[in-house]
Amino acid sequence: MIEITNIALLVALIGGFVDLDSTATWQFMISQPIVAAPLTGVFLGFALGEILPGLRVGLMIGTILQLVWIEQLPMGMNVPPDAALASVLSVALGFSAGHMSDSYVIREVCNTVALLIAVALGLVGRSIDIWIRKLNTSIEKWVTRKIEGDQVFALAVGHVAGGTLTFSKAFVFCFVVTFFGVEPLRAFIQSLNFDQSTGFIVIQGLLPVIGFSVLASKCLQTKLELKFFIGGIVFFTILPALSWAAILLAGIIGWKLSGKAHAGS
Repeated sequence: MIEITNIALLVALIGGFVDLDSTATWQFMISQPIVAAPLTGVFLGFALGEILPGLRVGLMIGTILQLVWIEQLPMGMNVPPDAALASVLSVALGFSAGHMSDSYVIREVCNTVALLIAVALGLVGRSIDIWIRKLNTSIEKWVTRKIEGDQVFALAVGHVAGGTLTFSKAFVFCFVVTFFGVEPLRAFIQSLNFDQSTGFIVIQGLLPVIGFSVLASKCLQTKLELKFFIGGIVFFTILPALSWAAILLAGIIGWKLSGKAHAGS
């Protein structure tokens, strides 16, 4: 059984490298929730001997968070919620707290509660990110002064310092949340009765609606687009029922015609 310290260190490393991808370094898009969450699930699943369950949890959490924060982009002066760390920590908390349980209900409730906590963690990460950006501004001013004095080495030092700050922020944040968060989350879930646990599972099923609502609000800009959207939903909702009705009607007509053919012969 892997200890919580080792899990926290693994999550901290994943969070550090994922957060570097947000704005600081390579930007391979692994910081997007739809990528970061499944990667976290795979690594944690490998460490805990449950790769496929870890991947499943990561895909579920990553898809929902991607939809919820799809309009939050780090453009210009905008500092969005830290979706990368929220995704990593949501998977880490939910999967680590629930993987030892034999109960499907407890595992799913762990994932749901961790997903709800992730929203708050994303906002906390944004506050920390704002502070880091202020430090980076100070580094940029120092680098500018050094370059004006023909000390070109300061450019490399500034880049390394900025990346180190970003990695360190994510590493410490992920380690602390995972190390101190898994056991309280597990204790909270175990204290719930059956009705309360069922309620959280219902919430899990409703969470994608929030994401699709955010996506629809960005895509549907006019009343005409909204009418076509609603019409499409109604059509494809009714279509399966109409298809089965048509099949049933065709079967009845075929049976009647075959009966008449036999009677005539």
